Amino acid sequence: MKKVLFILSIVCFVGFTNSANAQSLSKMKMPTSVDSDAQMKAMFDSPDVQKQVKEQLMKNPELRDEAINYLKDNPDTRKQMVEVIKNNPKAKNKIMQYIQDNPELIKKAMDYIKNNPKLLKKAMSLIGM
Repeated sequence: MKKVLFILSIVCFVGFTNSANAQSLSKMKMPTSVDSDAQMKAMFDSPDVQKQVKEQLMKNPELRDEAINYLKDNPDTRKQMVEVIKNNPKAKNKIMQYIQDNPELIKKAMDYIKNNPKLLKKAMSLIGM
């Protein structure tokens, strides 16, 4: 009887210890997606990363098309974009080159990428971050 009681008390002690450790681990601050988004946004602002993202805007069709569509639908840039698209209806790389040569348009496109978590993550993964 004493052996059973002793073994039972050891099992209870081990169970209690594991439970206490699990609770203390859950209280530790784990990185959240909000933290990683903030880190990606901070990295995105560096000139080197901006340069690499601009290169990806030329190379990656999905990222390029998202940026072009955003600028085409944005009331502030619609007029410029309609004109350049009309002149180059099928040459998306020429459209993107026009955007990159225009400081206002490239800033709007980069801000759009930075403030869109899905695109930001895609852009950062394309440049290896």
